[in-house]
Order: sequence, then structure tokens, then C-alpha cells
Amino acid sequence: QAQPLYLFAAVRNRSRSSLAGSLSHFNIAGARSPSHVSMAYFYFLFICMVWGSNFLLMKYALLAFGPISVGACRVVGGALTLAAVWYVHHRQWPALDGHLRPMLFVVAMGYIWPFTMQPYLIGIHGSGFIGMMVCLVPLLTIVVSVPMLHVWPSPRQVIGVVGGFACMALIAKDSSVRDVPWYDLLLAISVPLNYAISNTYIKKRFSKLPPLAMALLALTITSGVLLPLAVGLNVAGSESVAVTDALPLAVTAAIVLGILGTGVTQLFFMKLVQEQGPLFAGMVTYLIPVIAVLLGWLNGEVVTRYQAFALIGVLLMVGVVQYKAAVPREPG
Repeated sequence: QAQPLYLFAAVRNRSRSSLAGSLSHFNIAGARSPSHVSMAYFYFLFICMVWGSNFLLMKYALLAFGPISVGACRVVGGALTLAAVWYVHHRQWPALDGHLRPMLFVVAMGYIWPFTMQPYLIGIHGSGFIGMMVCLVPLLTIVVSVPMLHVWPSPRQVIGVVGGFACMALIAKDSSVRDVPWYDLLLAISVPLNYAISNTYIKKRFSKLPPLAMALLALTITSGVLLPLAVGLNVAGSESVAVTDALPLAVTAAIVLGILGTGVTQLFFMKLVQEQGPLFAGMVTYLIPVIAVLLGWLNGEVVTRYQAFALIGVLLMVGVVQYKAAVPREPG
């Protein structure tokens, strides 16, 4: 995480021109990178670490805020972060002819629903258990990619993803041990399903839209929906802020969720989807649960033997699918 922290230090201490040079080093604005494959794996690992931590951060934020408010904090913080990056680069806003209506579909499926449903479920069942559910994204991505993109996976990808799904049977067993209601389990599964559809649609419909512009637009639209809703719920008393000793921790968690956990990682993920495809990008969901469960365990959550065996299987499947999965960018 040293390089992203250096990035934010540059925002505070350097001039715009120097910052633009620093940002271009990370290939944020879509500029070519001399080591494209290496950067793809850098994005991959960074996203895994940060998004794996997001589940625990949401749990902390819920100490003072409701689920809708947590989602609103995430998208507003992320939108402001990307807007600052856009301003520094003085980028010209791309033409959105024909893009706005499809973007609303991406926002509904891949932003509004997951960003509100995850904190709701975490508040009931804990960060580690809900974090494990994102393992389903790669398998569901294969399913939806066939009709949406007409892309068939390689045999190795099928083995890895189906093997990962087999590990999810252990998670299903774990849910019965935890007495998770069937309707909450379905809600948890709906999150990776929406992510898979959204990721695949991005590859199909937005392959030529700059990643920074796309992430900023999506987060801004989502903010326009969730922020008024969160304010209204707070005014009505449905999600009043809990003013307790945990408030500073909750505020800090919400800020980190917005800036680092949403803004920067959303941008990196957009680049992975556009340049490497939804299956490669979706593989981050195999390592995210490992981090989420470990952090939950360190926070006092119970980790069962079913989860432990599933994590071992998941890591093996990551090795199968990710081995030399990144592809170099085509010239021109």
C-alpha cells in the first residue's frame, strides 16, 4: 500500500504538474504503461487488499451510521476523490452520447444495490461471512458472459472457477451452522450476481469510455441517489447517527471507505475490466474473502473449520485461474 499512500502524499505536497506526472505513473488517466502486465497484477493485488478490508471498515462504520448512510459515505467519498484526480489532470470530459442510459443500469446493478445491501447484511451476520460471498462472482461472470459477450472460458478457467464454486458448498454448510435465514442467504448471493452482470455489461458497452470518467460518472450518479436518501432517513429518525464513544472510529472508517476503499479501487477495477476482461477482474473476489475472514477473525468473529477449508481451496483455484492470465495491451 506504499505506492497509493505516496499518491495521496503527492496530492497534499506537490504542484499540479508534478502530481500529474505521479498519477500517470500509475496509468490512472488511461495513458500507456511500459509494463502493462505488471501494472495489471499491481492493480489486482491492491484491489484485493483494500476491498478485503472494506468489510471490516463497513462493520466499524455501522457503529454509528445506518446501512444507507454507510453506502452514501462510500460513494460520495469516492466521487470526490476521483473528481480531484480529474481536476488535476485537466481532462476533457468525453462525449456521453448514448452512454448515460446504459450507465444507469450499471449504477443500479453494480453500485446502489451492493453498496447498501452489504452493510445491511454485515450488521446482522458479520463481516467475514458476508465477505465470503463474493467468491461467487467469477462463476456467475462465466455464466452471464456467455449470453452477454458470447465468450467461452478456457478449460483452465472453467476448472478454477468451478473448483472455487465447489468450495462455496462449504460456505453453504457454514451458513446452516450459523442459522442464517434462507432469505438473507439469497440477498447475500444477489450481491455477487449483480456484480457479475454489471462487470460483464461494462466490458460489452463501455470498452472505449475512459476508466476515470466512467468511475467518476457512476459514483456521482449513485451519490445523487444515496445521499438524499440517507439524509431523509436521518431526518425521519430511521437511520439517526449514534453519538457514542464509537463515533470517531465510525467516521474514520467511513472516510477511508470512500477515499481509498471506493474511489481509488473503483478506478483500478474499471481498468482491469476494460483491459483484461471481466473474468480476470472478477478473480479479485477469490482473494477478497480470504482477507475479509482473517480480519473478521482478528476482530473477534468466529471462523469455522468450513471457512478454513474453503479458504485453502479458494487459494488453490486462484493459482489455477490467474497463472499468466493477464494479457499485454495490443499496440495502437
